[in-house]
Amino acid sequence: MNKTIRRATIKDLIAITQLIAPFIDEFAINDSGRQLFCASMIEKMLENPEIHYFVYSDHQQMIGVIAYKNPAHLVHFFISKEKHAQGIGRTMWDFILQEVKKSGVSVFTVNSSCNAQPVYERFGFVVKDETIENHGLRYVPMSLNLVNT
Repeated sequence: MNKTIRRATIKDLIAITQLIAPFIDEFAINDSGRQLFCASMIEKMLENPEIHYFVYSDHQQMIGVIAYKNPAHLVHFFISKEKHAQGIGRTMWDFILQEVKKSGVSVFTVNSSCNAQPVYERFGFVVKDETIENHGLRYVPMSLNLVNT
């Protein structure tokens, strides 16, 4: 099988940064927010044992990334724009949901970009607060009750 989801490594740093770059202006409202997605910040995430970072590859080409911070906060979820609406996001979401459920937590959270909010709603997340602008980012706090999923 040529499609795989695997744990990200430092060797993936440049590809991850390049995959995320086209999306940054959708939620970063200033340079402070943009800096949170630079290579050095991604590198810190990859080295942080509290963050579980995964990549989705097809024929050795990275086309998606997903990451969560313990116990259950989604921090990154990006699919290459040309691969949207092909079921890759659902596959990655199903994978990460099973990973998080292993820890026995009851709530999964995400600070969604405004553009991604409908995607998270399809996954069962609900809005928890108004749109927030903080640390140079604009996002919608959302949560998913895992008790009955």
